[in-house]
Amino acid sequence: MNRILIAIGSNYDAARNMAAACQRLEELLPGICWSAVLRTRPVDCPRADFFLNRLGEAVTPLSASKLTGLFKQIERQFGRTPEHKKKGIISLDIDLLQWNDALLKPEDFRRPYVQSGLLSLNTTHK
Repeated sequence: MNRILIAIGSNYDAARNMAAACQRLEELLPGICWSAVLRTRPVDCPRADFFLNRLGEAVTPLSASKLTGLFKQIERQFGRTPEHKKKGIISLDIDLLQWNDALLKPEDFRRPYVQSGLLSLNTTHK
């Protein structure tokens, strides 16, 4: 089994999209533990709308490439398109941050919402 850490976020119909995405990811990753949901300012995004973000920690037998493909498929199901991304409309973003001991997106670990999410996971799920 592989231990993973994911980040999800949305700035478009965010509350609804986040709730539905969490439900879908719980089907894909039974037993996933979620951090608290955080409201964050956009970073490198042309749209000024706030994001909702949260982290999820899970174990899975799936490979990193299989998970990434499934995450992209889920993003598309939630309406994410290249055109929307260019405009800063992010209906859903799912990133695989960590795969076992490998940090796949080390720059994201410096973001305040990731640090807060990690603290939330560590205090809530010990």
